[in-house]
Amino acid sequence: MDTTVSNSGNEDHSPMLTSSSSSSSSCLVTYSSNPSQKFSTPNYEQTSEHFLETFSTWDDREQLVFVENLLKHMHSHQHGQINTFLLPMLQRDFVGQLATRGLEHIAEKILGYLDDRSLVSTELVCREWYHVISAGMLWKKLIEGKVQSDTLWQGLANRRGWTKYLFRQILTSN
Repeated sequence: MDTTVSNSGNEDHSPMLTSSSSSSSSCLVTYSSNPSQKFSTPNYEQTSEHFLETFSTWDDREQLVFVENLLKHMHSHQHGQINTFLLPMLQRDFVGQLATRGLEHIAEKILGYLDDRSLVSTELVCREWYHVISAGMLWKKLIEGKVQSDTLWQGLANRRGWTKYLFRQILTSN
């Protein structure tokens, strides 16, 4: 296992992430500011591997309490490094995941609550969101809602001839 850390007096606090694997099935990830220097703590690798094995035997609550205590004992610059590491793990595209799992109707329902400005911005997020908006005809539904609730929109739709395209499902089902 090749892991390193700098413990010199002029330590750089922007370490890079290195990963090393031993003959065991686990992979120990460490931070190092200079990959050519070894850990200053004797038997760091063996001790940390032992802690990780013990940690994995605990239940969720015990693991959370332990991590909370670890964070309380760390310096603020280390919190920033942990935040940088965790941020990508915590970002989720739930709308895109719904669409890729065949649950577009749920994604449409969620995005259907947006107003016109939000819908414009949402279309630009990614291809999946654009597809949900266009396939779900959310613009049409938004305009239909405005025509039903606002006399100005209703007059505009009548003058422009939109009514033959709007409310099509309602008209064909009647």
